[in-house]
Amino acid sequence: MFIRKLSTLGLVASISMIALNAQASSHREAPAIAEDQFADNTDVYAFISPEDPNNVVFVANYVPLLIPSTGPNFYKFSDQVRYELAIDNDGDALEDVVYQWDFKTVVGDPETFLYNVNVVDQIDDNDLNVKQFYTLTKLDKKKGVKKIVAKNVPVAPWNVGDASFPNNTYEQVALQAVTQVEGARLFAGPRAEPFFVDLGVFDLLAIQGNLSTDGLNIMSLVLEVPITEVAKDGVRPAAGTNDKESLIGVHARSLRRQVRILNRAFIKNGDVKLTKGKLELNVGALVQVSRLGLPLVNEVVLPIGDKDVFNRTTPPDEVVLFGDKFLDPELPKLLNAVLGLDCNIEGNRTDIIDIISPNGTATADLLRLNIEDGQTFENSSFPNGRKLQDDVVDILLTVFCGGGFPVSDGVDLADLSFVFSDNFPFLATPFSGNVIAPPAP
Repeated sequence: MFIRKLSTLGLVASISMIALNAQASSHREAPAIAEDQFADNTDVYAFISPEDPNNVVFVANYVPLLIPSTGPNFYKFSDQVRYELAIDNDGDALEDVVYQWDFKTVVGDPETFLYNVNVVDQIDDNDLNVKQFYTLTKLDKKKGVKKIVAKNVPVAPWNVGDASFPNNTYEQVALQAVTQVEGARLFAGPRAEPFFVDLGVFDLLAIQGNLSTDGLNIMSLVLEVPITEVAKDGVRPAAGTNDKESLIGVHARSLRRQVRILNRAFIKNGDVKLTKGKLELNVGALVQVSRLGLPLVNEVVLPIGDKDVFNRTTPPDEVVLFGDKFLDPELPKLLNAVLGLDCNIEGNRTDIIDIISPNGTATADLLRLNIEDGQTFENSSFPNGRKLQDDVVDILLTVFCGGGFPVSDGVDLADLSFVFSDNFPFLATPFSGNVIAPPAP
């Protein structure tokens, strides 16, 4: 059930810190993207690397709520989607640095239905029948420079099961997808879903403290780069700068080609003919179909009628298009009506607006992280950035309620070993297709 406690000095202090940042999860949050799961980004994380405080780590997760046993066509990134991570480094809410991932799937033997035809013990094993690769590109928007960071990088395979990866060998194969190039570390592939929540919140707020995401996987893009690669003018801000350029603002998105053409096959003289040789063609300009900065915004702040529009817009657009929803959110009214709480429903919630414009930055839906010299992994805890283990749901429920007391979904993970690792890529091994997930801690 939801938990309400009396206001304390510690709570007031924690709420005041929210002015730096806020974010949560965004799985299947809008009608259109719910029909396009391979383009659906679910969570964004940003934190100073625990292994090197000179580096910053970004995690962008896509393809929500994946059941491990989903053969014969296991989950992957779409070859028809461009996945992007955009970074603002001067506080104007306009992107300055953009990383782009483009994927290509290669099938070794199209005459078998199997994902792998024997035990897989190497990422380039010929027994792995379905392989995926990507190209990572960096755009410096201010300089107008486009640079390929890495090409033909392998994606970690799906954790099919113990017969395919006997003796717990899956992770040693998956970690062969970790690539180091020019000071950057890259990883793409399935991981254990790190987001923890009781999704009973959508059953008229019927929270029971159940970990709804236990045993599920996600598709993850993990990128670690030197902070100077994303800081303004390539210079890390000095400690104590405390201005808008001491923060980076991050959001992830996905884009599809504007036109999709489905062709039919027909028989001529006993042969199958395909129009232009393909069953499907994707042409035209790339169009944004999903985006994610402060994810709970689209999930519970915006009404159904605005959700698809939101996914097509850019961060500077929110104030004009959706500012009234921030000033007078629906969630506090529901908490009061359904659960009998005493949340702030007076409207004109300028405190929420302050959350998304810290240090004088332009008001926008961006996840912000302090990158000043001296910042460490420990400093990156929510609300300054977001670690995998941060309980952002409780903090956001408390903020949106605005009643001076904490509100919780009852899911407070103490043991995060199954979703978090101390080493790159920091997310834990995805659940196996034939192993029952352990009970939630």
